[in-house]
Amino acid sequence: MPSIPACNRPWQQATLTNHGLQFDQANGMQQALLDGFFFVEPTAPIDLGAGDRFARHFYLPPPPNEQRGCAYRGFKTQTETELGPLQGYFCRDADQTEQFFLRSTHWQQLFPQALCSLAQHLKALAIEVMLAVLKHLDIPRALWLKATGHCMTQAGTHTLTFNHFRPHVKARGLNVHKDSGWVTVLRSLEPGLEVLREGIWCPIDPRPGCFIVNFGCAMEILTRHTARPVAAVAHRVVQQRPEHAKEDRFSYALFLDSSLDKQMCEGLYTYKPEHGLELVADFEQFLTSILDQTYQPHSVGLY
Repeated sequence: MPSIPACNRPWQQATLTNHGLQFDQANGMQQALLDGFFFVEPTAPIDLGAGDRFARHFYLPPPPNEQRGCAYRGFKTQTETELGPLQGYFCRDADQTEQFFLRSTHWQQLFPQALCSLAQHLKALAIEVMLAVLKHLDIPRALWLKATGHCMTQAGTHTLTFNHFRPHVKARGLNVHKDSGWVTVLRSLEPGLEVLREGIWCPIDPRPGCFIVNFGCAMEILTRHTARPVAAVAHRVVQQRPEHAKEDRFSYALFLDSSLDKQMCEGLYTYKPEHGLELVADFEQFLTSILDQTYQPHSVGLY
């Protein structure tokens, strides 16, 4: 029987229940780990209004007078200077995206309350996905916290990132990269995301009621020697063209990453069943390197 071309094979979809990830297909979990991407539907609907509003407005100047919705605008002034490394507003000419990054330590300080609530829901969703995946791997439960850099605890690094794609900017949409951490939960409404599958760039278009989940380099490194390795797959967003866009494209994502506290997280590990955990990289240095390469004009965010 001839094999199905890479872009014609469907992406897996799961529902997150009290029993973990329930995939539509019998081999859904195994295929999702190989693909590095899948769709997940939460147990109960999540109100995404605050996230959608912030994504559409964060880059706009604040209104001249106090008006309804002003709490979602005027965030260009919040940069690394005010918030610390790798946080705040960024605008890079090599990409169409302008972005806003904020870790959970600043959510209450800067976000409207409705957005804080959504951020916590997305964080919980990412942690539940992470736990569900760990249960399918051959890594002893006693090693989970250390192996994953305490990403599933309050000590982990949990970042909410917003992307606004500017179709008038003649540049790539978002550069080829792999996410650096463990699990990414993405909210996207428009086509444009492409995933490198068997050497071919394949679209992964949004599905109503679902988030797109993908795995990062930390998960790939940890599991590469295990019986069920998990893929961190290169992806990109294609250039958005003004003549095709009714509205500007936006997206946002919750990134689940290791703790930046070196007392909590020594670095990135790989697990070898015959030897246990083996330290392979400093997480903060690895994260900085991946991000720097992602946003350079003539490089890609791979390792």
